[in-house]
Amino acid sequence: THIPLSQVPNILTPLLMGSKLDLLIACLASDFGIKKPRIAISGLNPHSGEQGQLGCEEQDWLIPWLEKERQQRPTIQLDGPIPPDTLWVKPGQAWYGKHQQYADDAHDAYLALYHDQGLIPVKLMAFDRAINTTIGLPFVRTSPDHGTAFDIAGLGIANATSMKAAISLATELVNQRLSNRLAISA
Repeated sequence: THIPLSQVPNILTPLLMGSKLDLLIACLASDFGIKKPRIAISGLNPHSGEQGQLGCEEQDWLIPWLEKERQQRPTIQLDGPIPPDTLWVKPGQAWYGKHQQYADDAHDAYLALYHDQGLIPVKLMAFDRAINTTIGLPFVRTSPDHGTAFDIAGLGIANATSMKAAISLATELVNQRLSNRLAISA
């Protein structure tokens, strides 16, 4: 997650992407009750590499990996690689209420390939309300999706909206997981 951008192309592999996709699919099922998700997957390079003109990662491994995943997971809709600069256009328009068809056509999840590719658009859309949940843990963990704000600690000016949203989501996720367990044991 927090690695230098220069290391991203070397760290991304089909094996790593597969494990992240497994975690995401499991999270969508256990925490949000989405059994057949629609997932948008970002490309790595500008315009998803322009067929090798702006980077070769999409052609070399991302597209073949996605094709294999689609065959192995026929009930999961995997869209991509979507150019990183347009991945967030429809959810952004839906967030701001500009186009209802975008909200109706939204994906259940968006898989960005590195930290800033995912967080810059989220923070632009909802900085004071954005939250983080760490998936793949045996317990629920949420947090505000911004830094610690030590520079304003104790000044009485911090905005608690994101923290309240993180606590609210944590409660919802715990209840969803409990509901799943009760359904399984019944």
